[in-house]
Amino acid sequence: MKVRFIPTSVHGAIDQVVGPALVAAPTVLRLRSTSPEGIVARAVGGAEAVYSNLTDYELSVKNVVPMRVHLALDAVGGATLALVPQLTGARKRGKKHWVPHLAVAKDAATGVAKAVA
Repeated sequence: MKVRFIPTSVHGAIDQVVGPALVAAPTVLRLRSTSPEGIVARAVGGAEAVYSNLTDYELSVKNVVPMRVHLALDAVGGATLALVPQLTGARKRGKKHWVPHLAVAKDAATGVAKAVA
């Protein structure tokens, strides 16, 4: 099976949208500002916005983070987004508290798997 790689220019463009979207999502979804799922989404989004602008690809401000490190950080962020709502019981408060996290985590895992394979 041949795996298609996501070009770094496309990955960079996606990162430029996903980081800020994760920061804004808790407000858009009207999650409590102190909820674990809101705090984690903002933290992961903020971290992604920073390391994306420092990654060695076309759309970054400064090329200091190697792509492999970036992908590892994507994997950790995706795993965190997927696990926190499950571990904190947020899933019991309704779908808006965990479905967006799982969707972004799935996309992160898929992107990392395609890039590493």
